[in-house]
Amino acid sequence: MERYSKESSSKWQSKYSEEFKRFVCNEFLTRTSTRREIEHKYNIGNLRLTYWLRDIGYDYSTPSIVPLPRMKDQTNKLSDREAKESVSQLKRELQDARLLAETYRKMIEIAEQEFKIKIVKKSNTK
Repeated sequence: MERYSKESSSKWQSKYSEEFKRFVCNEFLTRTSTRREIEHKYNIGNLRLTYWLRDIGYDYSTPSIVPLPRMKDQTNKLSDREAKESVSQLKRELQDARLLAETYRKMIEIAEQEFKIKIVKKSNTK
């Protein structure tokens, strides 16, 4: 990447290449560095980055604050009936999961007996 452009009509115009300007702006927009840190890192003038950002369409002078979405109010209590239904549904799901685990354990046990191979690894082996 080229830092300075070869074409500058006068000493008062910017001598930085467009590629370098975009690189520095992109680094500022994608990292956690402040504007001052970037300006010191690349040894560019004060507020130079602000002008470059404005040129590419990002107005840094008025930073926009993005509002976070509101979380649902957790103080809304479930009614007693809804709470009991929820608990009973969770109990049924837990019972189904336990039955499924027991079914898998039985299937592995039967497969080990029929095919005479060890499927389950012992816990203390290396």
